[in-house]
Amino acid sequence: MRSVRSNVERSRALYKARRKNLYKLREQLIAVAEIKQSPQSGPRLFAICAAASLAVLIDGTATNIVNSGIPYLQGNLAATPDEASWILTAFNAPYYSTILFSPWLYARIGGKTLLLTGLAGYSLISLALLLAHAFPLEIGLRFVQGMMLGCVFVPAAILLFTSLPLALLPFAPPYFVTLVLGSGLMGNLIGGYISENYGGTDVYFFGMIAALIGTALVYLAAPSSGTPQRRLRPDVVGYALSIMMFGALQYLANEGERRNWFDDPSITIAFVVLVVAAPAFVLWELGATAPHVNFRLISEKRNLAVGGAFNIVLGIVGYSILVFVQYLETQIQATETVAGAIVLLRLATYIVGIIVAFALVKQRILGVRTVICVAAIVSAVTFFAYALSMTTTAETGSFIVVSLVFGLFFSMLSQPVPALVLGTLGLAELPMGVSIYKVSAPLGLNIGTALFQTLIDHRDALHVTALAAAVTPARPAIGEFLQQGGDLRALASLVGGQAQSLAFQDAMMVFGGIVLLVIPIVFLADLGTKPTSR
Repeated sequence: MRSVRSNVERSRALYKARRKNLYKLREQLIAVAEIKQSPQSGPRLFAICAAASLAVLIDGTATNIVNSGIPYLQGNLAATPDEASWILTAFNAPYYSTILFSPWLYARIGGKTLLLTGLAGYSLISLALLLAHAFPLEIGLRFVQGMMLGCVFVPAAILLFTSLPLALLPFAPPYFVTLVLGSGLMGNLIGGYISENYGGTDVYFFGMIAALIGTALVYLAAPSSGTPQRRLRPDVVGYALSIMMFGALQYLANEGERRNWFDDPSITIAFVVLVVAAPAFVLWELGATAPHVNFRLISEKRNLAVGGAFNIVLGIVGYSILVFVQYLETQIQATETVAGAIVLLRLATYIVGIIVAFALVKQRILGVRTVICVAAIVSAVTFFAYALSMTTTAETGSFIVVSLVFGLFFSMLSQPVPALVLGTLGLAELPMGVSIYKVSAPLGLNIGTALFQTLIDHRDALHVTALAAAVTPARPAIGEFLQQGGDLRALASLVGGQAQSLAFQDAMMVFGGIVLLVIPIVFLADLGTKPTSR
């Protein structure tokens, strides 16, 4: 009897050992880049910082520049509104997918080669888009352009983090946050200015020149580190599933409300594709022999999961920029350039807020959670202030103070989290961690786009109904308006404008509530975790 039990126990132990060995073998097939700290100094360090900064700026401004130029591109290409939305979808689907794929590419061909390929390819495709005047060619080029830009962010971030001297390394996360936040604001101004003054395909000119300069700086200054792992196999199925997932998500975000959601069969098809492709992509990557996305890292690194959830919330809130720009352009007739300039005002206090948050945490005056909680509460209050200021008679200057206050506290909210995430990742885990963290923000932005386009349209219709019911000749103000020569068309226009302003107010109120969701999320972070390897 004892011998039977011992045999059973040995069999169980052997089975567990085999499973453990198989798990380790599978883990070894995940692409892991060879990354080392390579501190630079002097002109070379300056050139590397300039190249990495320029790459992040290109990455952050690309989408908003083209967003601002969509009406002009539509006219230039003689495209319908339905066709014009594909200018965004065709770019964003491969862009997000390639960001997740870039850690594999980093290990396969090396960081410097990947960054050079992304920047040079983006510059060349932008040049081709400058000359393109056929809609099918535009869509094809935009797809390739998205793939090229998706290669840029991860190697640019790692180049910056690994090139700084150790004494400057603690300052890398706040500097990086400044670049990311600032680039998101700059895109609206750059795109608006180019569109208004030059129009059409000229919106691609900035990206072409900036990427060309970045390519030259990387080629001349960036060190070649690590050995390319030429035998790594590409995860074709995973990449195809990610393209389907992100493409369907982007299409739903762009077209869902405009097509009245499931009243349109194309929305139903996109929803089915998303529901099938998203879990299939995750399950495939978890079970594939050689996956290109290591989703297990999310469960292994708690702060990466916390940072991803935090980023999704900030991505949803980030749609408030587009809502604010839309309000300025439609309600108070601000030009695209002026609207972009008002938004860009936040950059001044972004810088101050990031410095303040960094100093408070660095000097241990306040803890990370305290800084984030206070910043989230004040950010919510400023959203309510935005809402109260959004009237049909407001002027652009009336938003200067609230924009500056918002920029100060929203940047304080954003600054500490990247340091929490990056601080728990070893060098070998940086590419995958950075790519997952990066994609979480646009995921939130797509959710925010779909949610708030629907909210604003529905609230607009609700307010129109309520206001129209109250607008009768029996009301003194209405009777006086009609007696002074006002006609019903002008009255209807006033009602419509007031209803839309109220809808924008409602949206800002909801943004104020959503930003508070970061408070419970940050309490899940592990503030004592240290990197497991370097």
